[in-house]
Amino acid sequence: MAYTRKNTTLRTIRLTRDLDNLLQKDAKSKRISTNSLLTSIIVKYAEWDRYAEKLGLVSLTRADTKSILRDIDDNKLSQIGQDLGKRAFKEFNMLWFKKIDVEKALEGISLWCKYTANAEYDLETDGRNYTITLHHEVGEKWSNLLGHLVSQGIKTELGLPNTKLDFTNSLIIIKFFVP
Repeated sequence: MAYTRKNTTLRTIRLTRDLDNLLQKDAKSKRISTNSLLTSIIVKYAEWDRYAEKLGLVSLTRADTKSILRDIDDNKLSQIGQDLGKRAFKEFNMLWFKKIDVEKALEGISLWCKYTANAEYDLETDGRNYTITLHHEVGEKWSNLLGHLVSQGIKTELGLPNTKLDFTNSLIIIKFFVP
């Protein structure tokens, strides 16, 4: 197997001793080098943080999310998800990728799951049939909200009105066909 080395740049940075100690400790606990940890932090900034800040994304714990959703009627959550799918799905993709197509929409969902840790993302494709599976630990109300957001975004922004949604307490399944 041939190994292709990525073109890299050597960069020197100054860190306080306390910050360096913290980074070394965290790298050791993750069983990676400090350089690998710093690289992953910078990649997260490039892929996520710089856009999330512009979009005004906020972080909530799973417990806080459950608490907020607990008292909202299921029909209202479905409607909120659909409304967000019509607006926020496009805003997110345009900010990150400057366009919306199937590839970029799927990449956006994957990045959101990766960096918010609100769901584990899986994608299966069979020709032009796509199945997105999102597994999470936030409960059925989260499945309702997030499932409607993503499926409505696909319907509206990708022009795929036959997108199907199914969800349970911890699983969201979205299926669509690209003609």
